[in-house]
Amino acid sequence: MNQALRRISPDDFEEFGYQTRLECGDRASAIQICALHIQAREDALQPEMSRLRSEILANRYHVAALHAHLYDRPVPVGDAGMLTHVLASRILLTLTVLVSIACLVGNTTTFVLLGFELSLSVVGAVGITALPLVVGHLAYEKIVAGHRGLQIIVITGVAVLCFGALLKLGEARRDMVNRAAASTATASYVDEPSVATPNAPELNPKEDSESKIHQTIGQAMLWFMIAADIALGLLVGLFVQKHTDQDYAAWRKLKTLNELVIALEKKITELLSSLEIAKKHCMAGILRAESMPMKRRPPYHQSLTIFSILFVLFAIRASWAQKVERYEGILIDTSGSISRGGTTNQLFHEYLASTKKLLLTEPPKSRVWVASISTDSFGGDPEILKGWTPEARGVFTDHLIRARRELATSFEAKSARMTPMAAGTDIFGSLWHLKALFESGSTSDTPHTMSRIIWIFSDMLNETKAFPMPELIATGPERILERAKALGLLVPLNGYKVYIYGASPAGFTPQVWTFVRRFWTMYFSAAGADLVSYSIECDLRR
Repeated sequence: MNQALRRISPDDFEEFGYQTRLECGDRASAIQICALHIQAREDALQPEMSRLRSEILANRYHVAALHAHLYDRPVPVGDAGMLTHVLASRILLTLTVLVSIACLVGNTTTFVLLGFELSLSVVGAVGITALPLVVGHLAYEKIVAGHRGLQIIVITGVAVLCFGALLKLGEARRDMVNRAAASTATASYVDEPSVATPNAPELNPKEDSESKIHQTIGQAMLWFMIAADIALGLLVGLFVQKHTDQDYAAWRKLKTLNELVIALEKKITELLSSLEIAKKHCMAGILRAESMPMKRRPPYHQSLTIFSILFVLFAIRASWAQKVERYEGILIDTSGSISRGGTTNQLFHEYLASTKKLLLTEPPKSRVWVASISTDSFGGDPEILKGWTPEARGVFTDHLIRARRELATSFEAKSARMTPMAAGTDIFGSLWHLKALFESGSTSDTPHTMSRIIWIFSDMLNETKAFPMPELIATGPERILERAKALGLLVPLNGYKVYIYGASPAGFTPQVWTFVRRFWTMYFSAAGADLVSYSIECDLRR
């Protein structure tokens, strides 16, 4: 044999017969060589076939013994009854798994609420769930299994607990629909709690309070967990009793052994068939070589190249801080021009009333600042008010309503000491001040799509030494805008929304008021902001 023949595996008998016929001078030699290889293959399979036959014989003895136990007796086992037993066992197993999941989820939730990490909570929950499973199984086997009346009492108790828990959940759903709760605030929604503010008005209490809903749901969950623990032990006991029944265990073992004998016989048949298949393949290779005696086929060579692509997964760090989706700033003009020379404060009081209305309708997950427009709006007076609103979930809006009222009450107390007597109107400084507040409240995780809104209550006539608008009106809005850019007064407000209310025309001619409005329209457009409203009225709507 040459090197080509040695590279052919005897398992590939067709190719082996083909190469052997090419290397040998005659057909008889090729057939004899192939026959010897097939006989060697048969001898190699003899130990495996002997083992399989011995295993089949031993299993048939077991089958005969089990068959005699089940069927060769005065009252033989019925296959229909055994099939029903199988179905009952599967149903009990399914119910046991469902109840185990309920117990595991309830216990895991308990550990999580206690402050444990999720991994430790799952381990603790598994241990707590296993306790009623073990105790319940022992109690059923030693106590309950032999007393049918006691079984009925246990099942009735579980049913009563479940019905009571469902009733409690129904009461909680009714209370959630009709609730208008009032509970004590756990934290202040104003960043300066040290400032003396009157108590925020509480929500009108009703019978269906949020605390009552929580208590009702807690009782329902307690009853559910007790029922689940008792049911888990009962179901495990029933399942073990069903699964360890003598006739049922023998019937299942008989079925398994029959399937095993069939599989072993199939394996022996496959081994014997492989020898006959090898003979035919070897002969086919010989005939194929004889059909092309002068043609030598080159060996086939395959080159395999494997490329691996690695994917990198990035972990996203979860943030558990207070969620804020909206920044909102409110600017109130406190200059002397608002009071019309000190003769009346009606417009200023409208500013305050509108600000309070905004605070009472503040959306959830908002961060809000209220500041004044005065002589030095950037670094002069501190903010009048700053605070936030929490998240609202479904019908549970008590904390949001309480936050709104606390913000409005605190603002009302602080604004009672405010008067429109400032000597100047620094609108640009107030815009810079709000921008600094917004940026200081932002972090690297703050999304770029967060809403940034500015409400301005002013006549919008900037009056400072660096930018006296009444003296610059004659130059035109375009020249004034260029001056503002040159002085660094153009505040970058990309993505901001600006609402201007209370831009009173008192003391203005129509031309001057229109000029001022046009200037601010051009200014906010150049700053990248969206000027949504420029209104004389103070009665605003969100």
